[in-house]
Amino acid sequence: MHSLQQSENSNDAPVILALITAMLFWGASWISGKIIADMAPAKLTVFYRLALATVSMLPILFLVKKFKLVNLRFARPALLWSLPAGLLLAGYNQLFFLGLHDGLPGKGGMLVTTINPIMTFALAAIFNQQKFKPLQLIGMLLGLGGGMMMIEIWHFDTEQILASGNLFFVLAALTWAFLTLASQRGTQFADFMTFSALMYLWASILSYVFAFDLNPFSSISNYPDVYWHHMLFLSVIVVSIATSVFFLANQKIGPSRSSSFIFVVPVTAMGLSVWYFGETIPLSVAIGGALALSAVYLINTSKQ
Repeated sequence: MHSLQQSENSNDAPVILALITAMLFWGASWISGKIIADMAPAKLTVFYRLALATVSMLPILFLVKKFKLVNLRFARPALLWSLPAGLLLAGYNQLFFLGLHDGLPGKGGMLVTTINPIMTFALAAIFNQQKFKPLQLIGMLLGLGGGMMMIEIWHFDTEQILASGNLFFVLAALTWAFLTLASQRGTQFADFMTFSALMYLWASILSYVFAFDLNPFSSISNYPDVYWHHMLFLSVIVVSIATSVFFLANQKIGPSRSSSFIFVVPVTAMGLSVWYFGETIPLSVAIGGALALSAVYLINTSKQ
């Protein structure tokens, strides 16, 4: 039994390493997002990001097929699952940017990444009838506590916490949790690369509908080069590659374990903020980050 568990851990190692790398890029995306947040309307930024991600998947799929890096496969049910997944992805992006506009300033991303793994665990228990070990539940509580420390929840009064703008963050986290479960179902019928490309396509179409009144294509020249440099990073690296890796991990190790690594994202963002913006990190926030990393360890060392 012990040797079998060691074998499973060894098989999971490349996926987990890739997932950690993807979470580092997600953390870095907060820096890019912060830089371009006020350069264009949120609806346009969401559309450009998802559309560029969709287009960039085409050469990626070509190279993957040419060098046989992934066994590309597709069955009709994957198309059916990719539609709701794409709608959820577009909805998540819209809700997240609405939260940034009206919710807790500077803390919204941490709120989403704290709540998301909790909601994914809850939905996995409800819809997948998944049962969790005590260490995993302790890990979830540690992650929740760490997240609350990182956003310094005690600095906000009840009225601020319950403000309507913060509801967008809660809904964004819930939307991503449903997306995680939907993608797990979809990747049963297609490889993660093909499924991701389909999902990004549907998300782009819906995002275009949201942004239609802003004339997305005629507005391209209105934004400076620095906007497009960060947009390429946010779309090609963060979505096409890093987010696709998340869906690969979701397929291989399950939604609960893959979502737990989202606790790494705010820790990465904190470190990069210190380096790039010269921000100082209070001791309580650093302790919260340590608790979040401990949560990831506990959840993933307690095998189901």
